[in-house]
Amino acid sequence: LPSDGVEMVPQVVQIGLDSVLRASGVRVFVPQDLRPLDARRSLAKTLQEVQKRFADDGGVPLLDPVEDMGIDDDKFRKSVRRLETLEKRMADHKMHDKPSLGEGLALLRRRLDIDRQVTALNSDIKKSGGMAFRSELKGMKRVLRRLGYTNNDDVVQLKGRAACEIDTGDELLITELVFDGAFNDLPSDVCAAVLSCFIFDENVQGFDEKQLKEEIQAPLRALREKARRVATVAQESKLTIDVEEYAAKFKAGLMEVTLKWCRGGKFADIIKDQDLFEGSVIRCIRRLEELVVQLANMAKVIGNEALRLKFLEASKMIKR
Repeated sequence: LPSDGVEMVPQVVQIGLDSVLRASGVRVFVPQDLRPLDARRSLAKTLQEVQKRFADDGGVPLLDPVEDMGIDDDKFRKSVRRLETLEKRMADHKMHDKPSLGEGLALLRRRLDIDRQVTALNSDIKKSGGMAFRSELKGMKRVLRRLGYTNNDDVVQLKGRAACEIDTGDELLITELVFDGAFNDLPSDVCAAVLSCFIFDENVQGFDEKQLKEEIQAPLRALREKARRVATVAQESKLTIDVEEYAAKFKAGLMEVTLKWCRGGKFADIIKDQDLFEGSVIRCIRRLEELVVQLANMAKVIGNEALRLKFLEASKMIKR
């Protein structure tokens, strides 16, 4: 209200509840009819007197919900104390009396809205990723059923139990080769040479598979053909896979080295004509021996003793 000596014309206007910030414990009696100018001036004068009376006490006292309204509840008291603390923090904030406070609050609201949008989008991304994973999982289960690793009730069969023995190479393709009898008629050293394709993954400069001996070329062709079959089943099961790319990932660059090593050749003589790093060859040979032992365990699971002994013999050849 204006101070004394300032001429004013009191008016009655309508306001919404959102315009009411505080309520006072001081009650002023309002004339029943405020349409006459004298009644409005009388009310305005009363309000000025109220302001004067409490000027030295920090202003008109606010309505206390506990003392004035008799609300006696522990949770409510805690809420009131928390509100008072927050209001004090707001009053002490360096932006409280700044003219740019409104603009700053608008920017803050915009930032919070953007943060909420980002959170919602991240949630959608996670859901989409989960859906993609579930779709891929269903495709993998279809592959296992079609290849006979599980039955229609997703119960693991003999093929599945055998594949569990392999963790050094592509367990699906290796299991397919074993169950197709690809190693039954091969000598132990040739078996080791074929299995090197599951360990070695480097591109050897100047290497030509056509120059390999026929005794390892034939099983290599069988390996690639079976790889295409596995990849085709995966494609038909709605998995994203390139058939030729999958078949080509099994490199033959270590087959001849492995064959010569298993037949007793000296490492220096074997490696001198190869464009390979000695350290890489040694690491691959060690991993190959692990894989051969795993295949011996697989042969035991399926009950093929002759094949188990063949792989154990290949292991001895590698470890010599």
